[in-house]
Order: sequence, then structure tokens, then C-alpha cells
Amino acid sequence: MAIKLRVLHYPDNKKLSALCKDITSSYDNSKYDKIPPAYPCENEKLLVCFIKSGKEMTAELKNFVGDLSKARAQNVFFIFGCDAKVGKAIEDLAVNAGTKLAGESKYVKFPALPFLDFSADVKKDIKDAIAAVYQSVQG
Repeated sequence: MAIKLRVLHYPDNKKLSALCKDITSSYDNSKYDKIPPAYPCENEKLLVCFIKSGKEMTAELKNFVGDLSKARAQNVFFIFGCDAKVGKAIEDLAVNAGTKLAGESKYVKFPALPFLDFSADVKKDIKDAIAAVYQSVQG
């Protein structure tokens, strides 16, 4: 049986939203939303979070990640567009909240300008990484 996949992105922007929509279209019973989501995470088997951040986490992002208990999300896979130090702090916050990291977080270059999009190679790389994590969690 296929597991439910939930994909969230931060911050809210059209490029990330379009990529998340594209990803969830490949999986049955999957949804995407922004962080913080309209409906809180509950009993998610796999949560994929795209996070683009500066040198500091916003209070909004800290609150969301700090609330990722095992009851909310059993496994989280992060795709970061930030400094590795910030990514590590986000991972630590999530693990301390009770969730489990699903695979090694992925770092990608997010488009810097609004009219630029993720390259085809980056999109494929992201989709392949999510597929691998999905398989390992489902297994």
C-alpha cells in the first residue's frame, strides 16, 4: 500500500509551489502546502520540507519545525536552500521535537531571482532523492 506523502515549502513562492505540485502529482494521496500549512501535520508517515532560509531561522519557521513531534510526522526529509549551519540547526530542532530524519538532507541552489526557475537537472535530482526516501520509508 502506498504511503501518504506531504510536501511543504518555505517561504511561500510560486516556483516552490509549482515544484511541490509537480512532485505530489507523481504520488497517490499526497498534498502540498506552504509552511505554516493551512492544516497542521497529523500522523504523516513522510513529510518533505523545502526550506530556503537566510543566516537565521524566522520565528515562524522555528515554531513549525520545533513542533514536529512523532505524532505529527514520523519521518522528515529536508531539502535546503541555505547555509549548512542553518540546515543542521533545523535538523537538530526537528529531531529534538521527536521526528526522525528520513535520509540525508539535500542542499540545492534555489533560484535567486523571481523569473528564474530550478534547472531541469536540479528538479530531476530532487525528484530522485524524494523517490529514494519514499521507497525506504515505505519498505
